Amino acid sequence: MNTLTKVVIATSLLSVGTHALANDYKTTIEYRHQYVDGGNKHSDRIKAFLDTGKGLGFELDARYNNDQKDNMFDSMNMNGSEFSAFYYTKLNPNTVGLVGMSLDFSEPGLIYVPYARLNYKFDNNIRVQARYKWKLWDYGMTGQDGSSYHSKIQQFDTWLGYNIQNWDFQYEFNIWKEMESNGKPLFDNDDMNYLHNFRLMYTYKTAEGTIWRPFVEVGNISQSNITDDRQTRYRMGIKYTW
Repeated sequence: MNTLTKVVIATSLLSVGTHALANDYKTTIEYRHQYVDGGNKHSDRIKAFLDTGKGLGFELDARYNNDQKDNMFDSMNMNGSEFSAFYYTKLNPNTVGLVGMSLDFSEPGLIYVPYARLNYKFDNNIRVQARYKWKLWDYGMTGQDGSSYHSKIQQFDTWLGYNIQNWDFQYEFNIWKEMESNGKPLFDNDDMNYLHNFRLMYTYKTAEGTIWRPFVEVGNISQSNITDDRQTRYRMGIKYTW
């Protein structure tokens, strides 16, 4: 099955889910622009999120990169897309559990991403969240020793958040590891990598019940897979929910 066929199937599933499970649903559209100061590169992402209100959710996003340094929108090219379907349920009044599967479509092929997530919110509006996921490449790559391998990455993501009135503060830490012994290094000639990210978001609710949520993010990410160089990642975007 080629990548185009898989994209069509994923899009069809999202459409079916939207019409068949649309009772009490909420739809969110998000646009995000990104700039990294190490490579002086811009990129963009557009994401659509559907909560059916019945324990099922769907996400579909498209990513775009700019090949030219310091240019924003004049040399854009698509850098892949991702479709995700997940099931969530309240385990108790403060805890939500979630399991899902993402299909990440890129030019070389497809990446399967099964994951599980746990969200807990304290009564004082502090929340902690954790997600464990695998990334499984369905296409071959060339390892450090010249042999072919299929990358398998384990990743653990954590969030610590707090909201007060219309303001929301969130810190994120991710760490991931290549499980294939002959895989390419991820950071500093090692098989592990990590990132830090801080987000500030404001929520505005209209009289009609729709929600606008502009946000800014600042993150620390790796710049090279063979050195310990790191760079700052800046993001700004907006979410619209109706």
